[in-house]
Amino acid sequence: MRGGQDTSEARSRAQGLNIGWTVFSYLLSGMAAYGLIGWLVGRAVHIQMLFPIGMLVGLAISLGFVIWRYGRNAGAGGDKDTETGMSAAASRRASHRRGLPREEKSR
Repeated sequence: MRGGQDTSEARSRAQGLNIGWTVFSYLLSGMAAYGLIGWLVGRAVHIQMLFPIGMLVGLAISLGFVIWRYGRNAGAGGDKDTETGMSAAASRRASHRRGLPREEKSR
């Protein structure tokens, strides 16, 4: 069964890398978007400090979103997906975005 473990491990690594790039892109895009807004407003009101302030605000908002999305513990029992390390709710959202069918809830 060594081949099955390698496939599962490779899939887990690939998903972890995918999550890492997603987090990185959230952080960069938040800085870029709010930095651009700060730069535009700063040019309009002639205050140059709004550009770096906008970048820091964008980084803070992005970091908060990443922590909310990937870093919070889903429950007291650590309701985490063993393959991805994400909470069960975040794992369902991610699989839904990839087009995978959601698992049905048992009643």
